[in-house]
Amino acid sequence: MITSLEISGLRGIREGKMDNLTPLVILVGPNGCGKSTVLDALLVGASENPQAALDVAVRRHVGLKDSARWLLWRGEQGIKAYITTTRDKGSPRKCALEVMGPADFQCQIVDDLPSGQAKRAINRESTSTHAGEESPFSARLLEEPPGKEDRPLHQLVTLAYQRGRRDKRVVEQVRGMVPGMEDVRILTEGDRGTPVVHLVLADRTVPVTLAGDGIHALLRVCFELASLDAQLVLLEEPESHQHPAAMRQTAWAIVNAVREGMQVVLTTHSLELLDGFLAESSPEDIDRLSVYRLQLIDGKLVAVAVPGRDVAFARGQIEEDLR
Repeated sequence: MITSLEISGLRGIREGKMDNLTPLVILVGPNGCGKSTVLDALLVGASENPQAALDVAVRRHVGLKDSARWLLWRGEQGIKAYITTTRDKGSPRKCALEVMGPADFQCQIVDDLPSGQAKRAINRESTSTHAGEESPFSARLLEEPPGKEDRPLHQLVTLAYQRGRRDKRVVEQVRGMVPGMEDVRILTEGDRGTPVVHLVLADRTVPVTLAGDGIHALLRVCFELASLDAQLVLLEEPESHQHPAAMRQTAWAIVNAVREGMQVVLTTHSLELLDGFLAESSPEDIDRLSVYRLQLIDGKLVAVAVPGRDVAFARGQIEEDLR
């Protein structure tokens, strides 16, 4: 589990540090306060392959001719950005990011792999480990770059089933939002037998994509979490397109993943989602939760941690960040 994060010169964050990260971390704050950059930093700093994670971080932000350049503080070339992550077991790992041109960037890392500390540049095909070594790092951002979905919903459902993680409550929660729904199944369509996830009703089936964006988003989050072996999962505003009832079910899916040993860090602008976490959490779950209120002051990231047990008490202050 990642317990601390330090950032220097990454996007809009000139400097900043977050300590005492818990298994479930919720980032709140106004637009432009650094929430997305924190996710980018964690993705790179906690990935088995930081270089490939950098590719994802660049592709997340479209509409820029020279998007790699804007990985750096104020888009300034000739400088490096630094990300330092510390796990509950092991010494810090430091990543140095350097941009040489519009599509030319690299990452150098110093980590504590079994072979000893090593500083090296890694390319898009390599990983941070040597042959035969098991990486202590594994992170995934549950957000596909625009126009790209590398894991279709039917594949996520299949992986969840294969790994024995199909929880009946996923179906039960969706059933509560879709009256008459009996199950979620993969059917085929067309001459080529294209797999499509359907909601099974009493007298017909309906493709999930036609059931509404909120239902589709809920199922995708549930089955993404159930299909992953990643140690750290990052989500940006999982409440998007969702009705408050679906938000609560999304909160349940995330809490359940944390119970099974996954660390989840997410951003939100929704007080309803935060209430969903409180409603779905046991006292033990509350101890695993923390809310970080972020501000960006002249490039310095200010992160104020609210422990889970104090979130309900501090709800009014947090609402100011969300509203």
